[in-house]
Amino acid sequence: MDRYRRRSIATGRSDCGRWRHCISCVIAQDHGGLAAMTTLNFQSPTLRRGTFQLAIGAIAPRPGRITVLIGPNGGGKTTALRLAAGLLTPDTGAVLIDGEPVHALSAPQRAARIALVTQRPDVGAPFSVREVAALGRIARPTDAQRVERALQRVGLAALADRPYHSLSGGQQQRVAVARALAQHEPGGVLLLDEAFAAVDPPEAAAIVRAVREEAAAGATVLAATHDMAVASAIADDVWCIVAGQTRAFGPASDLLTANALPALLGVAIAEANGANGQIAVADYRAILPTQAL
Repeated sequence: MDRYRRRSIATGRSDCGRWRHCISCVIAQDHGGLAAMTTLNFQSPTLRRGTFQLAIGAIAPRPGRITVLIGPNGGGKTTALRLAAGLLTPDTGAVLIDGEPVHALSAPQRAARIALVTQRPDVGAPFSVREVAALGRIARPTDAQRVERALQRVGLAALADRPYHSLSGGQQQRVAVARALAQHEPGGVLLLDEAFAAVDPPEAAAIVRAVREEAAAGATVLAATHDMAVASAIADDVWCIVAGQTRAFGPASDLLTANALPALLGVAIAEANGANGQIAVADYRAILPTQAL
């Protein structure tokens, strides 16, 4: 989060003072003004399911930054996200939202502060794109402007009246992101579980842009992905979970490298770029617009 955003929160301004329509201010105005940032803390939660046990220690993803969860399938990434969303209750320890156990919050309280995007979410009813995005407002009175803005941010405003099931898989994934954007309050927690999987690069770029905008506006973003290109494009911090335990947590510049990843994931990284051993991946930043919407 930049110094202008911090200044706007400290002074109570309705904009950051840098320029009138920066993305942080636009998002805040869509949500009714600036608000305090929500804190997310994993207080050494444990959870056992059959032979699998999650014991990830104390982790505190930072507001205004994107923390990317990496690790092998079945390692505990989805379980950690579901704990953060309050969908699972830890056996011991806790996951706290603003100092309160997340599983103890009411559904409307969780919905206002936390939004979860899953891979290819199923929508059984014959809804339009706009109606699916508006599901994010069920916890509070529907705000049509927020829904429309969310669809604009993922590039789907022109398809708002199309039947949801007529969209491609990548477009449906963008609708899911729009629903999450419409749901939580500014400075909230955005959780993404493989939201970039099986999505074409242009679709992924739209999601990447929206996720970056949320972090710039003060949100705590926690995203699980197998795509190192996406991880490299969006990660400020990296959290590696292997076999239910935290293997590493720290800056992406230290962990998303050809030197560090083999030790973390047990796989060889064939390509390196530059003296620091940074992994060579597709640069999504090259196809993102230089000016925020």
